[in-house]
Amino acid sequence: MPRAPVTIPIAASRLSLGLHTGLGVGVVGVLGWWAPAWLAAVGALVVIGVLVRVAQCAPRGELRFTPRDDAPPHWSWRDGRHDEWRDIDLRCDYLGPWLIGLRVGRRRLWLWPDSADPARLRELRRALLSSG
Repeated sequence: MPRAPVTIPIAASRLSLGLHTGLGVGVVGVLGWWAPAWLAAVGALVVIGVLVRVAQCAPRGELRFTPRDDAPPHWSWRDGRHDEWRDIDLRCDYLGPWLIGLRVGRRRLWLWPDSADPARLRELRRALLSSG
């Protein structure tokens, strides 16, 4: 009997953005303390650019997996609620207690604890472990 697919809505992580912001503030602070003012200003602009890029590239969409008996799950992705589902080739590069590193084709996705509902992330971890 086929099992029901599990859909995981994925949002941009505030933890990731906060961590990047903290590291950027630290770098600019060190530059402001030890380097000339012009170098600290350039460093601040670079950090702002990196933060904008991190916020824009954060994964947003829905990941769906369909569990199958005696086979790995079937994976699908869509960018918005009204878009069509696309079949994807998903590989898990890192599966830790806080982060999940996924590779979807050539794209890299890092799922943080606040990227999705904890119960859904737990289901995703189980599916990734079962697919070996």
